[in-house]
Amino acid sequence: MATSLEKLADKIIRLNPEEAQQLGLIMRAKMMPEMARQQGLLQQQQANPQAQQAMAIMGKRPGGQMPMPNAQQAAQQGLLR
Repeated sequence: MATSLEKLADKIIRLNPEEAQQLGLIMRAKMMPEMARQQGLLQQQQANPQAQQAMAIMGKRPGGQMPMPNAQQAAQQGLLR
């Protein structure tokens, strides 16, 4: 498998500018359905702001941000060794 990939890479490197341009067009055409699917998923996410807000709330701590403990508090909690 690795040798076939190396051979493919060598072929791609040796392409002339016209062939490289054609390869780029072919690659984009082949990737279009995947890109369209991803774009559709992004549009679905943007279309549902309530779901975005709910996800943002789920990612937060209930009490807000926790303050960093000072050395005495960390020692009391056994965080310092």
